Amino acid sequence: GYDKFLHYSVSYTAFGLSSYLLGDTGGFAFTALLGVGKEVWDLISGRGSAEVGDFIADFAGIASAYSFVHSLPFRPIIIFRWVF
Repeated sequence: GYDKFLHYSVSYTAFGLSSYLLGDTGGFAFTALLGVGKEVWDLISGRGSAEVGDFIADFAGIASAYSFVHSLPFRPIIIFRWVF
């Protein structure tokens, strides 16, 4: 549902900025840790529900951002995509 769109959008944007600053590998690691950290927080805090679908949405956002960034003739600092 709506939560998956948020995971996708945040991961897309986070990868765009972090890969500019840290390179592709660093951007992937940073963004993946954000997603994993969010799910761990949901699991231990009891305030949310940890779901496999959230991980899938996170990694879909990372993959889409990677593809978009590498399709451009320059390296953007910030990218984002509305999926609502």
